[in-house]
Amino acid sequence: MRVLFTPHIEHYTVGLSQELSKHVKLTLLTTKRFNVKVNQLVVDLPIPHFKGFAKWSIFRFLSPLYDVIHTNSSQEGYFSGQFNKLLITEHGWPDPKIVEEPERYYYLKEREALLRLYEIGVPIVTVSNYSAKMLETMGIKVSRVIHCGILPIFVSNVPKSYPQEFRVLFVSRLVSSKEPFIFLEALAMIRGKLNFTAIIRGDGPLRNSIEKWIHTNKMEKHIVMMGRIPFEKLPDLYNSCSIYVHTCSKEPFGLSILEAMGSGLPVIVPGNGGAYEVAGEAALTFKPQDPSDLAEKLLSLVYDAELYEKLSKKSLERARRFTWEKAAREYLEVYKEIA
Repeated sequence: MRVLFTPHIEHYTVGLSQELSKHVKLTLLTTKRFNVKVNQLVVDLPIPHFKGFAKWSIFRFLSPLYDVIHTNSSQEGYFSGQFNKLLITEHGWPDPKIVEEPERYYYLKEREALLRLYEIGVPIVTVSNYSAKMLETMGIKVSRVIHCGILPIFVSNVPKSYPQEFRVLFVSRLVSSKEPFIFLEALAMIRGKLNFTAIIRGDGPLRNSIEKWIHTNKMEKHIVMMGRIPFEKLPDLYNSCSIYVHTCSKEPFGLSILEAMGSGLPVIVPGNGGAYEVAGEAALTFKPQDPSDLAEKLLSLVYDAELYEKLSKKSLERARRFTWEKAAREYLEVYKEIA
């Protein structure tokens, strides 16, 4: 079986394509080379606009030559024109109302393409039951829910010991839908009650607003803005921290949550959405969009060494349930139905 695959974020692309390539003749069509041993057709042009156009043109030209076309963008899938051999993985739900203006046009086009493909009968896979329910509000019934896996570089076999110093990690794109100010407000509430350092890894349109908030609230000694770091350095970042906090109450899945758990970090997540679906009973949960409850949960974890070490063990156990091998097996079943 020949499969043409287009990428999503690095964690997903590397993990899934590597496992799928053990069972099918997979070609990854991409604009950058990934560190994975699969056949990659890299469209690398010096002008970004032409790079994307060239990729789409090659994609449309090559699509008839494959048995299955697996894309992670509905617009790409619709552009292929090969609807009888197409599979779409939707990683969230393209609702233009939940994103900032710069991204709204993309979400609108993605939504239009997704609805058209669903009407045609193209199978839609999503990454969580929560995302599937959100797609139902758009009138879309998904074919299957296939959870993401965790890469081996993020997996530890040793739980965390209760630390002497607390480094609280927040990993996210800095956009309003991820609710980063819930995290910041909670940190302000525990200042004076706890000696801690918070690490914010990520970038986005809210970065300047967050930096201004940190300065206005005199939190420079407590909060470090890390920005983006190379993918291969992420395991060291997780291992250097002691608690992971996620605030997005409408998270579709949350790969960073899974990677934090795989690293043995106790995690604190909202009590709903894809974040809770991933973390489950392994996490402490707080009331969504409630910084005071998040602050309370942080303090309860910090002041209880037994709870801290118990949750670290639970994180490791929970993370082992999510493997790319399992995800690939489930995708292969869909591929066989299509081919």
